[in-house]
Amino acid sequence: MHTVREKFVCLDPKKKKHAVVETSLSQIGSIDWLKFVPMALKDFPETAERADVALRSATKVPRNSIAMSLKKFLLSKQYNWSRRYFEENNTTVAVVWNGLNGSRRVFMDGARDAGARTLFFELSPLKNRVTIDPNGVNFMNYLSRNAQAYVDWGANRGSDAWRQIRSTITARSGSKTFGGPNTAKSLSEPFIFLPLQVPGDSQMRLFGGRHRTLDQVIDAVVAASHFLPENWYIRVKEHPSAEISYAEQIRALNNPRIILDNSTDTFSQVEASMAVLTVNSSVGLEAMFFDKPVIAMGDCFWALPGVAEHCPTHEKLVALFSSVETLQFDQRARHGFLGYLVDEYYPRLDHYNESGLLHHDEVAKIKSRLGAVERVPTAKILEPLN
Repeated sequence: MHTVREKFVCLDPKKKKHAVVETSLSQIGSIDWLKFVPMALKDFPETAERADVALRSATKVPRNSIAMSLKKFLLSKQYNWSRRYFEENNTTVAVVWNGLNGSRRVFMDGARDAGARTLFFELSPLKNRVTIDPNGVNFMNYLSRNAQAYVDWGANRGSDAWRQIRSTITARSGSKTFGGPNTAKSLSEPFIFLPLQVPGDSQMRLFGGRHRTLDQVIDAVVAASHFLPENWYIRVKEHPSAEISYAEQIRALNNPRIILDNSTDTFSQVEASMAVLTVNSSVGLEAMFFDKPVIAMGDCFWALPGVAEHCPTHEKLVALFSSVETLQFDQRARHGFLGYLVDEYYPRLDHYNESGLLHHDEVAKIKSRLGAVERVPTAKILEPLN
């Protein structure tokens, strides 16, 4: 039986990411690489809205009106080109790394509005794996938001392979060291661990809700900390890649409930904690492999009932802190969810066949993403691979 090879058009990422895309897709089809998104003048009804959203989600939004107008003009014309190209080549698959911001966003918006299939690549929080999703990355991915789907999957097809992941999780290296702890508090005292994200992190900016900046995060945690049980506290660690330190701001609080520890290993603190608190950092997901209750202050795909707590408001955070001694999770939902991520969702990049090519099991996972899917994350129905 003849296998139809796909055609992919990929907005070319940096070298290492280029290699990941090539390794993942080369057995499935040919890849055309675009160094940049071309432009086309004629607008579509959606052009202005798509360009506006891409501009507002950009990592660096222009500060003056002239630069902003020029950037929006560029994005609108890039959207036009992408839309027109994929309308004329609607069996071609659009591929991008991340795709949440700027030109990469309008490239994928144009493809989707044209009815073309899409694949979004991103780093995986799990070692030697990659995110490949037809809908988007992180909170925009196509995974089911129905925790029962993972309970059912775990009961029927789940394995314990996810338990092996814990030993592979290590703290990220970074160029910054902001100094040691400002306290003599022992790791044996009950605490909630708060690993801060990088200031300006795109996941916070786009999906942080009321907690889009570190100032908002710190203010919210300080306000809620007064409701913790006696002897409990929040142990904070800054991100090792952060260019700006909040250490002095945190120390200036002079709040015995808020303790800064930048020197102790991240996952030593995770392991010693009673729970892990984050806006939507991958450390929250990683902490689940340590069997820790996890609390998300922002939107993230893993904050599902029974899997993790979602506290987007002051009232919910206060309520959780007040009863934190009884905080727990549903083991069936948590284990099914982690099992699905490990066994099905994140293809392995270290699994090769005798010919040195990516193993057919991993290729099959990637191929499965090319089928028709519902593009609204909350409406996606989880379906195990055949």
